[in-house]
Amino acid sequence: MSFGPTRLQPLHRDILNQYPDQIASFERGDLEWSSNEFTELKKSLRLSLRAQQEGRCIYCRRKITVERRNATEDIEHFLDKSKGKYKKWAFTAVNLALSCHPCNMQKSTRDMGDAGVSGAVELTEACGEYSWIHPYFDDYFENIEIMDAWLYIIKKDAPKPERARKLIQDCLLDQIKTIEADKVAIMHRIGRLHNLAARCVLKNPERAKKILDYTGNFVKNGWKYV
Repeated sequence: MSFGPTRLQPLHRDILNQYPDQIASFERGDLEWSSNEFTELKKSLRLSLRAQQEGRCIYCRRKITVERRNATEDIEHFLDKSKGKYKKWAFTAVNLALSCHPCNMQKSTRDMGDAGVSGAVELTEACGEYSWIHPYFDDYFENIEIMDAWLYIIKKDAPKPERARKLIQDCLLDQIKTIEADKVAIMHRIGRLHNLAARCVLKNPERAKKILDYTGNFVKNGWKYV
């Protein structure tokens, strides 16, 4: 199974280059990230990043469900644009990726760079130290292995083991195995109920209806997400 690219390439740089005036206004403080002036830029950026990332979150590498109003995904600034020292990187290609909403919430406004990064003139692999595996500068799968049932481990001889450890720890990737196991168990239970109802349809339709009603309530009362 493919979990997406080992590292990203800034293929969306051409998209950013199409909006020099809006980006300059943002850097001067005349426009906010939420401005409608960036609507088309963000749409194009999302499409490009989704394709590059094969529809997967850049951090946990699970598939992101495409929802209305992009409710399940976020355009991710690896170096948080809300921090003054990183605002200059808000529209830098190698600072942009897509993450699922849970990973984005876990990352929040964590500081992902050291003084060398914040003081750099150009954002590069060598300008300083990063806290997590960097989407463009590090090879994800040289550092992290995703085992069966979504178990994340640091690869033996990983070149950036501390970055890998921090990503797994801070993003709570070690909890995904339990979450996914619970979902599989729930799906298995629903499947068994449906099979039981099917067997009852001809001989005992009333019982079949009760089983289907129970299954419907089971899903309705909290398990729709599976």
